[in-house]
Amino acid sequence: MFENKLNHIDIQSLFVGIAILLIAFLRVIPHVYNFSPVIALAIFGAIHFKKQVHAYLTILLSLIVSDIIINNFLYDSKNSFLFFYEGFYWQYFSYFLIILMSSNFRKNKIGIKNVTFLCLSSTLIFFTVSNLGFWISSGYYPYTIDGLTTAFIKAIPFYQGTLFGAFFYTPILFGGYYLLQKSNRNFQSRHLIY
Repeated sequence: MFENKLNHIDIQSLFVGIAILLIAFLRVIPHVYNFSPVIALAIFGAIHFKKQVHAYLTILLSLIVSDIIINNFLYDSKNSFLFFYEGFYWQYFSYFLIILMSSNFRKNKIGIKNVTFLCLSSTLIFFTVSNLGFWISSGYYPYTIDGLTTAFIKAIPFYQGTLFGAFFYTPILFGGYYLLQKSNRNFQSRHLIY
């Protein structure tokens, strides 16, 4: 009877959504710069959600919730309640591009080669978009080729954290879900090939 009720619920999307929201809070705990699960979550959600709109909404919700916590409780914001930090849209846009790219891999077999490619290309997308955006919107560096080059060079230490975070969290998410669906057929996805 319980199994029959599970069939009426989209158990896979429910589980993936809850897992993504819970894991996104890892972004809130102290960590090395940019060593967070958000890129892994974008890749994982884009591939595992049956409806792509769920991947975008879940990432957006997890970013907004964690940003509110970070901006108002971890950083000192005595003046007022802060929903978004300056230039947030560049980071959000890069995650949406990562989801868009990753969703093209839904029909491919999920394996080491594809996951490695997605981790590497996703970190490059995030690095490029977020640092280009910082250069454009911050006024911190001159609007010259030298200023752009300096902005990217100064961001390399942050890229290392992004790269390590993606290569740490993505295999955990995919491997954990693979083991879960092997042990419980209710979590098996018809639209995925592991």
